[in-house]
Amino acid sequence: MRYDSEITEDGYPWTISKSICKKANLGWEVGLARKLVKSHARKTRSAAGRPKGSAPPLPKIVSAQGTSVERQVYGAIRFALMSGAIQPGARLTIRSLSEELGVSPTPVREALKRLEADGAVTGRNKSAFVVYDPDKVDFEELFEIRLALECQAIRRAAKKARRDDINLLRRMTEDYHKILTGKERSVQRALSENFRFHFEVYRLSGSTMLVELIETLWLRIGPTLQRYMPSHGNISFHNKMIDALAMNQPDLAADALRDDLTAAHDVIVAQLPDRS
Repeated sequence: MRYDSEITEDGYPWTISKSICKKANLGWEVGLARKLVKSHARKTRSAAGRPKGSAPPLPKIVSAQGTSVERQVYGAIRFALMSGAIQPGARLTIRSLSEELGVSPTPVREALKRLEADGAVTGRNKSAFVVYDPDKVDFEELFEIRLALECQAIRRAAKKARRDDINLLRRMTEDYHKILTGKERSVQRALSENFRFHFEVYRLSGSTMLVELIETLWLRIGPTLQRYMPSHGNISFHNKMIDALAMNQPDLAADALRDDLTAAHDVIVAQLPDRS
């Protein structure tokens, strides 16, 4: 799946099962990912007492031939979560989202129910849902699983990356740098470009199943990045990844990605609450 537009229409309730693990031929790291789905879907916690949030800025849904409104709505909210457009603990109401997207409440309700099954939100009542907000323990578990799966993806990508792929990644990094250093810096735009860069790399792995597993993680991690990531960012990690991919060096690529994820982790985890 590629993320070339503000709305991805390929919104599916990705689940992790034995059949997916076998098809993906991933190995031990998928055991960690399956553990994530079982545990985090259970323990998404209430965000009572946190400020209520209005609907995030989302593009209006436009009728597309062959794509249902329900699927587009699910894809739009899902993309907003993964790309950091929605804060952790935010209260999402069916009414505010339907108004923002320009659709009736029914497809929004169904989309939020699917996202609840994904572990990304929790229903508080018939009309409101709260975005997953990890504590330190949950975040550390997410980080451990991300390292396993995302490093596996970039290792595979390093074996397959071609010149056109490298050129695209360099252009994406240039755009990312312009956002970070421009007069009107936008944390949200930076997060969105960072998201697209990472998933372009993971797509190069050639494993649809592996990318789907990583998407499941980003449904939970994306909102947390929105709240805690520093606004200045750093493109040096991206450049190191690209250089390693260009040389078809899996170990170097994985090391560069690990450094990138660890740098973000260290900033975020220091600000997260302990488990109460």
